[in-house]
Amino acid sequence: MSEQHAIPDESLTGFSATGTDLEALRDQLREQAGGAELYYQEDPAEDGSGTVTVHAWPRTQVMDLIYRLAFPVVRIFDNRAQLKIKSNRAVTDFFVMINSRRSGQFIGQHGRTLDAVETLIGHSVSRRFPRWVNLTVDIDNYRRKRQSFLENMVTKIIRDIEYDHKERPVPGLLPKERRFVHHFLTDHPYLTTESRGDTRDTRTLFILPRSDIQE
Repeated sequence: MSEQHAIPDESLTGFSATGTDLEALRDQLREQAGGAELYYQEDPAEDGSGTVTVHAWPRTQVMDLIYRLAFPVVRIFDNRAQLKIKSNRAVTDFFVMINSRRSGQFIGQHGRTLDAVETLIGHSVSRRFPRWVNLTVDIDNYRRKRQSFLENMVTKIIRDIEYDHKERPVPGLLPKERRFVHHFLTDHPYLTTESRGDTRDTRTLFILPRSDIQE
């Protein structure tokens, strides 16, 4: 995601350092922050010098900010919903985990509403930082279940194509799900993927034998 104009947020204590040794810069910022676990964003110089400016914020402050911005959005759908904010071990990605009695309202058709909620919260959070914050919104493990469903469906389609060597459409996928299937088949030895259609929301993904190895 390209650089953006960040909106200052007094709840965040930011640190920054510039140089060419990324690990040394991170160590410097960690020392400045008193050893706190940090979330980093890197801003390489455009002159090709190899210089980079590293920005950092305490992980707990970033998670608190995400909670404050996500809370009113989530409560629109369910005023009794509960949410937790988590990060991965590397503190490069954050997760808004929702627990609600009305999960269907959050998810919508094929997850479209959940994607919209994720986009809204993602933009709201990322405006406070120089660059985009990787953030996933999930409810009752829907995304994990959906990914498992897609993996099983694609595996079955692969077996069918191996039997008759004919391409198959995979209809009804959201753009991010098409990207997931593209990535899932990236290293397949003789199958590939192709999206067809006029617009981003109406395109259909096809799984097909690679043309360079067809008989």
